[in-house]
Amino acid sequence: MERIVKIGKTLRTNWKKSILGAVVVYYGASKLKEKYQINILMRAACKEAAKYGDALIPMDRNPTVITVILNPVANKRKAKKDYEKYCEPLLLLAGLQVDVVQTTSEGNAKEVVETLRGTEAIIVAGGDGTLSETVTGLLRRNDEANRFPLGVLPLGRTNSVGNVLFPGGDGVEKVKQLIQACMAIIENNTTWKDVMKIEPIDTGEETPNRPVYALTSIEWGAFRDTLAKKDKYWIYGPLRGYASYVFNGYKDSLTWDCSGTIKYTPPCPGCENCITRKPEIKRKWTFFIPNAQAAQSETKSMINPECSVVNELCFKSTEFRIQPQINNGISALSVGLGKNKYNYTEFVSEGWRRLKGESDVPEIVKARTIEFRPLDSKPDVVIAIDQEEFEVKPVKVTLLPKMVKFFCKSDINC
Repeated sequence: MERIVKIGKTLRTNWKKSILGAVVVYYGASKLKEKYQINILMRAACKEAAKYGDALIPMDRNPTVITVILNPVANKRKAKKDYEKYCEPLLLLAGLQVDVVQTTSEGNAKEVVETLRGTEAIIVAGGDGTLSETVTGLLRRNDEANRFPLGVLPLGRTNSVGNVLFPGGDGVEKVKQLIQACMAIIENNTTWKDVMKIEPIDTGEETPNRPVYALTSIEWGAFRDTLAKKDKYWIYGPLRGYASYVFNGYKDSLTWDCSGTIKYTPPCPGCENCITRKPEIKRKWTFFIPNAQAAQSETKSMINPECSVVNELCFKSTEFRIQPQINNGISALSVGLGKNKYNYTEFVSEGWRRLKGESDVPEIVKARTIEFRPLDSKPDVVIAIDQEEFEVKPVKVTLLPKMVKFFCKSDINC
């Protein structure tokens, strides 16, 4: 008893050191527990992947070849380490022949995919930017390459598509997410996703660039600009998003005026005016090679009289957003506009609610195609396409339903 009293007096006398020591012990214990749980998960996942690797394959067939497009600088240069630690062992144990191509610069993924040959699936190891570049390179080809599966290993800072296909989090939950993404590739579970085709409109001033393809969103305005600055406030840790709204909500450098016009056609379930269906490839795996004997495209005989009706809308807002959605089984582009004006308090409050997922941009119209023309295109104003920044210019956005095949979990509707 005397010893316990003595220890209590010591802790009371040195209470600052005691608190610091308790925090260090708690942090160390939580890290050890997390490491132990990750080891258990990886051991179980490796045993499951090895079952596929031990399975017999036909004598006339080589191991399945997949190409991994790895962005080594994604997520503050942690992507390569996480891929080699959690993903690569599972793919190799499953008997897949893995070719890893590391990107060297911005836009390099597009160039790699456009010229890629001799692979049976493409796996993107990175964030939204790497995935967007890969999809753009894939759809710029003219050899039916988009009919083959695309895998997503969510290793970047922003993983919008990866988080939809494989819900995850931090720590142990992040490792679970990567394991699920790898097992979807190994088990060959796939689903089709809609894609937005963004084409610059020829204004006669300069030669228009080639089209860009996006999967998640096109965003323009003050809220997007604020979130783009959040990494400057890294010192606030998980609260850096909130800090970004506090320190930027009054600045004129944000895009407070999003104004312009859009011409749009209504959503269509598919008719001979707007959709062309290409024949399915019956083989489970094949190579990316031009198919000169592809069958002719088939069109639906149904005619929708409203499909080609063009509507026009002028807008002025603090925010402009286009996202693909599926409503009642029909794919459509959802156009959202924020309020026309916010004061500082309203802007910060709304931004904080959005960080909590409690609010979103009000939807104005649904469309199949959109011609977007900003009222004033300034060189320093940018628009985000799948989190990648581009100069604001007149563009035409077309929804391409079920254009890219993704690996996904088998137990959810992804």
